[in-house]
Amino acid sequence: RKKQYAYYREVLLSFDEKSPSVIKEMIKRLCPNGIEWKPLDQCCTISAGGDAPKGAMSKEKCNEYSIPIISNGTGENAFYGYTNIAKVNKPAVTVAARGTIGYAAYRDYPYFPIIRLLTTIPKNENELNAKYLYYCLQDKKYNIPIGGIPQLTSPMLKEIKIPLPPLEVQRKIVEILDQFHTLTTSLTEGIPAEIEARRKQYHYYRNKLLTFKDLAPIPKE
Repeated sequence: RKKQYAYYREVLLSFDEKSPSVIKEMIKRLCPNGIEWKPLDQCCTISAGGDAPKGAMSKEKCNEYSIPIISNGTGENAFYGYTNIAKVNKPAVTVAARGTIGYAAYRDYPYFPIIRLLTTIPKNENELNAKYLYYCLQDKKYNIPIGGIPQLTSPMLKEIKIPLPPLEVQRKIVEILDQFHTLTTSLTEGIPAEIEARRKQYHYYRNKLLTFKDLAPIPKE
C-alpha cells in the first residue's frame, strides 16, 4: 500500500499521459495551455526557525504553554516542547534542514519553529493550497552538497519548482491522496494492533492449556 500510495502521488503530480482521466479532463477544461511550474520562492514565503524560547516554555502541555515547539524530527519526535506564543498561524509545510533532511510535514495549527526547521507558507491561498504543497514536497529529494555537515538551506528550497494547476485541480488531488494516506495509516496502525491482540490471545490460551486447573478430573475406570 505504501508503494501504491507513492506511485499514485507521483502520477498525480506529474501531469502527463499517466494522469487519471478525471485530472486530465480538469486540466483540459481549466488550463488548455498546460501546467505552469513555479519555484517556491515565487509562490511561498520560506523562513528558518530560530532558538527555542527558553524563558517561556514547558516540556509538557499546560494551560499557560499550549503552542507546540516544532524541531526537525519526524512524527512525534518533532515536538520539542510548548510555549505561549506562535510564530506561525497559517497552514504551512515544515521541511527538516538537518538530520532527516527533506522530511516534510503539514501543519494546520499554530506552532513555534526552531533552528534546523524550514517553514513554507503559500503567499496566496487562492493560488496554492497548503496541503497540495505538502504532497509536492513529501519525500522530495534534494541535491545536498557533499562535505561538512549535510543540511538543506532556505536558498536551496526556494529554487525547487512545483506544478501549479488551478486551485480546483489542487483540491481534487489532495482529496485523492488524503484517501490513500488514510488507507496507508490504517494499515500501518491496524495490522500491528491486530498482531498484538492475537499474541495476547495465544499467550492466554497457552497458559490455560498448561495449568490444568480448570480441567475436570479424568474419571476412573
